Amino acid sequence: MDGAIFGSLLGFAAITSITPGPNNFMQMSSGALFGFRRTIPHIAGIQIGFASLMAACVFGLGAVVDQFPWLVTIVKVIGAVWLVWLALKFFKAALETSENLSLAEEDTSARPLKFYEAAFFQWANPKALIMGLVAAGLYVEIAQSTVLRALIICSTFMAVGIISSTTWTLAGHTLNRYMSSGRSAVFLNAIMGLLLVATAAIILIAKAQ
Repeated sequence: MDGAIFGSLLGFAAITSITPGPNNFMQMSSGALFGFRRTIPHIAGIQIGFASLMAACVFGLGAVVDQFPWLVTIVKVIGAVWLVWLALKFFKAALETSENLSLAEEDTSARPLKFYEAAFFQWANPKALIMGLVAAGLYVEIAQSTVLRALIICSTFMAVGIISSTTWTLAGHTLNRYMSSGRSAVFLNAIMGLLLVATAAIILIAKAQ
């Protein structure tokens, strides 16, 4: 394996993973609303889901997308509908919290994303899809074996992704100390709902290529 190519891959993974995007904003909001520990399944789901997407890109997902572009449209619509449904639950939680002004006294409908939800979301996330297709195309020469190439690229993105996800979630978790109840909780639930709706809109209008 060429050290220079791997260094380039590491830098690409770091820059694309740490910069703002749907995953990072959602993790920060989840950390603020539910704390770091309850967001761990969300973090794990992102890493596994993106790794599976990246592996698919290395093994030729780009060619499939080129031949059957309507498959991407179907996935995007399903992902967007699910995000809007989830956003409605956060808006409902914000309304309920506004009426009660106490999360401790209510059975809120808002919750962190589950592992499988975060994992499946990667396949409808335009940023993740673009990252996967670009990385698979740029780093073909990192290994002759397709299996080894997928292993190197996926493990690199997963290692960097864990650091990025932890950083964004801890940033939100810090806000949790000051904004986890009362009117602040109303604000956070509403913001999470808006982020989900905005993400759904981006998914529907974004192009994969």
